[in-house]
Amino acid sequence: MNTGGGTNGRRRRTAPPKRTLIAPLVMLAGGVAAGVMLWRVLMLDDPVPPGASPPAAGEQLSNHDRQTLEHLIEGRHPRP
Repeated sequence: MNTGGGTNGRRRRTAPPKRTLIAPLVMLAGGVAAGVMLWRVLMLDDPVPPGASPPAAGEQLSNHDRQTLEHLIEGRHPRP
């Protein structure tokens, strides 16, 4: 005769089901991936269009910086 409890001799499961553990990890990974993609779009420079060459370093300098760099380069003498 069964005295109650509803277990019918089965052991009670102590660990949560795997889907309970996996779902939050999948959501976390998806959030990280979305965050990285959004950061790249918002924070990084526009990519160079296919077939175009990236701008030269001199083109990115201000006028004052370019003049200073040219002055430094002209001041150097080649070593014998």
